Amino acid sequence: MDRWEVAALILAAIVVGMGSQAWVSWLDHQRRSKALDVIKAAIEAGREPPKQIYEQLEVNAYASMGFSKRPWAEAVVFGAVGAGFWIMFAMSEPGDGREKMMLVAALMSAFSVGCVALAVFAPGQKPNDDGR
Repeated sequence: MDRWEVAALILAAIVVGMGSQAWVSWLDHQRRSKALDVIKAAIEAGREPPKQIYEQLEVNAYASMGFSKRPWAEAVVFGAVGAGFWIMFAMSEPGDGREKMMLVAALMSAFSVGCVALAVFAPGQKPNDDGR
């Protein structure tokens, strides 16, 4: 693989990741907008909106269940970037800044392992108090 092919592959991975996050953010915005519309309609009709609608507006979607967000997506992103740098390190010639590539690859891999550990062991998790 030539250097431009590796660079194009990494750029494509970044573009796909950013596009995916933009799509998820847009869907979240649509969900919250619809929840606000339902709340407005209920208040205008003189009724109390259901509690479930308010839960749609929470910043953390898992907060209503008593959980914090687990960093699986971050683990995948750091792992993919780390794998790309490991490939670049393996394919580079001695003296081409291999040490820098190895350093970035090792850091990204360590961050990925850390995110997996946080996702698996989930510090800060609390059981639900209302029996759900």
